[in-house]
Amino acid sequence: MKKGQQYDFIFAGAGAATLQVVERLVQMEHFANVSILILEQDANKNNDRTWCFWEDKNKTKWAPHIIKEWEYVNFNSTSFSLHKTIRPLAYKMMRSDSYYTAVKALIEQNGNITISYEAVTSFDEYQGGVTVNTAENSYRARLFFNSIFDWNIVQQQKRYPVLQQHFLGWFIKTDQPTFDENTATFMDFTIAQKGNTRFMYVLPLSPTEALVEYTLFSKKRLQHAAYERELRAYLTEKNIRGVTIKETEKGSIPMTCYPFAKHNSKHVLHIGSAGGWTKPSTGFTFAFIEQKSAALVDFLKTNNDMRLFEKRTRFWWYDLVFLDVLARHNDKGSFLFGRMFEHNTPATIFSFLEEKSTFGEELQIMRSFPMGLFIRQIFRRLLGAFH
Repeated sequence: MKKGQQYDFIFAGAGAATLQVVERLVQMEHFANVSILILEQDANKNNDRTWCFWEDKNKTKWAPHIIKEWEYVNFNSTSFSLHKTIRPLAYKMMRSDSYYTAVKALIEQNGNITISYEAVTSFDEYQGGVTVNTAENSYRARLFFNSIFDWNIVQQQKRYPVLQQHFLGWFIKTDQPTFDENTATFMDFTIAQKGNTRFMYVLPLSPTEALVEYTLFSKKRLQHAAYERELRAYLTEKNIRGVTIKETEKGSIPMTCYPFAKHNSKHVLHIGSAGGWTKPSTGFTFAFIEQKSAALVDFLKTNNDMRLFEKRTRFWWYDLVFLDVLARHNDKGSFLFGRMFEHNTPATIFSFLEEKSTFGEELQIMRSFPMGLFIRQIFRRLLGAFH
């Protein structure tokens, strides 16, 4: 057993958050002599994630990993439909395998970084740093970054609502041209809601290929067969025939305003979903990891106290009230998103969801919603009723 082997930084988990932070550290001369250990349980991570996000069409940072992008989006509800360009933005898709491979190649070229395929079992802080334990070994670090999400932390509390963005997606191929490959169906709420917020994504990769994904924002997941049943019904209803399922993906993303930062300490920082780097009201994560990782690396140049990193913004409050409403009225998601898309341009909505909007744009978004519903929830918060 390796006892007390010392590093500057240790990361638990080798997902998007860890790899984006490490990639930025490697690229900066300031951290050229920093020793890094990444502890990852799964030695065979490949295409375990599909990341979709919007950004400037001409941005090139992720270009080597983008497999498709769309300049037009569809939004559908029972009362409103939209087909519109989002230029100068594009909605982009990348698969995780390409990014994992590229960053691991970069890591292999750097003698200061080690990846060890071990599961972290515990960690303990001491005056000068952190001891990180696995079943096989014990390591020490000046700073420890944990990206392992623990559902128990959020499910054992009542103050903040906890929804899940849970989904099953099929990468399909049809025997005849079927899809408009220039248009992504961002949300299709025309499916049965069944007391929840339920919608479909349709992301065409070619006229005969697409990712079709059944997604819910709700408290509980479904049985696997229920997702499959809804996907088959949707394909039939849309007359999408001659289908071969090439690949499947499923998952569950936390949607909560729980203050993960309270678990940070002087030498420990929780990152990724474990640190609240998921957009609470939508479940979008990848773009927020990009923002947070850049901010973290800048922070590390001059700071060693991890308690000072996270700052609460006005967008946290927007998300808190929206999730309070959605948790109490889970059947109203289609209506609320429909109102937002009906009264605002996609570019304004995406700017708001990316937390880059102006206060004037935010007021316009808020005016889209039935104010009584939200004001009642604000008063419930003030009176201590929570959600």
